Amino acid sequence: MKDLFLMFNSYNIRARISAVIILIAPILLEFYLMVPEFRELSSTIVLMIIIFALCNIFIIYSRILGVKAMKKCFPKIMPAQQFLLPSDNYINEKTKNRYYKFLSKKIETFNTSELDEDMVSTAVTWLIAQTRDINKFPLIAEENINFGISYNLLGLKTFGIILSILGLLINILIYILKIKTNLSINISYNTIFIVIFINLLFLLFWIFMVNKKLVENTGKKYGRALLSACDSPLLN
Repeated sequence: MKDLFLMFNSYNIRARISAVIILIAPILLEFYLMVPEFRELSSTIVLMIIIFALCNIFIIYSRILGVKAMKKCFPKIMPAQQFLLPSDNYINEKTKNRYYKFLSKKIETFNTSELDEDMVSTAVTWLIAQTRDINKFPLIAEENINFGISYNLLGLKTFGIILSILGLLINILIYILKIKTNLSINISYNTIFIVIFINLLFLLFWIFMVNKKLVENTGKKYGRALLSACDSPLLN
């Protein structure tokens, strides 16, 4: 089973698949708690195979929705490009000049006297290409993954809220029916309460923790980490 997931790189697993797993986590936990058969090893293996089969679809849709969410957070320009513009003050002038000097040596078309959005975008694209090795640039890889998780979660936020609310309503209804009509369901009240609590926690998570500010903060951290590669001895 482990070998199945080795087919996906760490970015896909952590930034995309993990976002979708968080989305469907209340449903998976509910089935595990309320359907005894799902606790059996054979059922768990079948469930894992099904999840694996859907991973490619999850990656496609989470990427589409995530990119849309990211563009809403950064409609004009991405943080790394923004930080390189002379008009931006996020990075101090001394550090920025050092980055300019490095980029001028590495990129023939990079001209500090003609810095505009196209120029800094070219520079950032070059930096991304040079820092893809996660073993050589672990901090950049980590911040990139954190950024990816945040905007993919934001893209799935509406679906997460809907699923959590549905889970709450369905289980509250089961609880009411069990009390009022003595509904013959082999589920204890404690299990129902736990499932309701889980759905409530996920609802609060989607509402209060997954937001535009989260994406903006992780995006800035990734941008700063990416630009710091200009000082790395691996590129100098």
